Amino acid sequence: MIMKPKSIRLLYRAANHAPLWLMIEKAGIFAKHGLEMEITAGFVRQKAVDLLTRGEVDMISGNHHNLYPRRAKRGEPFVHLAQTVNDWLENQMVVAPGIEKIEDLKGKRVVMDDFTTHKGLNVWLYLRLHGLDAEKGDVELVSKKAKTEEHWRAVMANEYQATFLAPPDDLRARKAGATVLEVPQMAMIRGATITTTIPYVQEHEDEVRRMMKCLVEGIHYFRSRRTETLKILKNHCADLLNLTTDKEVEHLYERYASAYEPKLYPTMDAIRNVFQLALRKNPEISDFNPLILWDLHYVREIDDQRSLETLN
Repeated sequence: MIMKPKSIRLLYRAANHAPLWLMIEKAGIFAKHGLEMEITAGFVRQKAVDLLTRGEVDMISGNHHNLYPRRAKRGEPFVHLAQTVNDWLENQMVVAPGIEKIEDLKGKRVVMDDFTTHKGLNVWLYLRLHGLDAEKGDVELVSKKAKTEEHWRAVMANEYQATFLAPPDDLRARKAGATVLEVPQMAMIRGATITTTIPYVQEHEDEVRRMMKCLVEGIHYFRSRRTETLKILKNHCADLLNLTTDKEVEHLYERYASAYEPKLYPTMDAIRNVFQLALRKNPEISDFNPLILWDLHYVREIDDQRSLETLN
């Protein structure tokens, strides 16, 4: 039976989402499941939400923490349907001389672009979970808009004592002689979170189910077919992500392949931690149950079907 093609307009919120979406597209998985995708990038948080609210895009890949207060305070019908990454991937800490562990940052300066976006809020929470509360003066968080390389070079010069990196910047810093410590992971909602609205889901259940199947199959392809995936990344993502060598592409692949969730469920620890980011700006929603924002029954359908097939 030939499926009638359905269309989805998807906007991804960060460049690091592109490898997964482009791989699924170039591997023919969207076409296999009868989806015609219009995929665009949109890195401004509020603009992305406005487009979704007006129905100018159907799904967002991302918007992890800022929708909890909108759902809690105004009842706006945003919903997360699936989760691809439950770990913070920026757990590479560039340190100045004398810093050997996280606790050594007490009384020291940590630099990032800023501490209001997801990337910087992750660092704020990570340090707090390790006993370094910026609000109590345990550590100084310095916001400095600059290229990532400028941050870690400033740390090498001891202007600051630490910054945090994601792949492939950690590889570049090590190559330049920086001291880079791989610190313990933190659970966090990251990457391609499937975000949409309740009205869209109610009116487009077939598209939603097809998207879930594409994601599950795409992540399996990414993780199990290394050679083919690397070829797609090198041909279609290297320029987008400013990957300058095959080694950088391979390094990014290994980190992502180990992080992608094969069953698309968020973990409770990841939801708890991302909700802490929402609470930092909106402490008045502390009584809101963050699970209200999640509808995982489409993911569960796939999981249950596979379990039944295994039994049979």
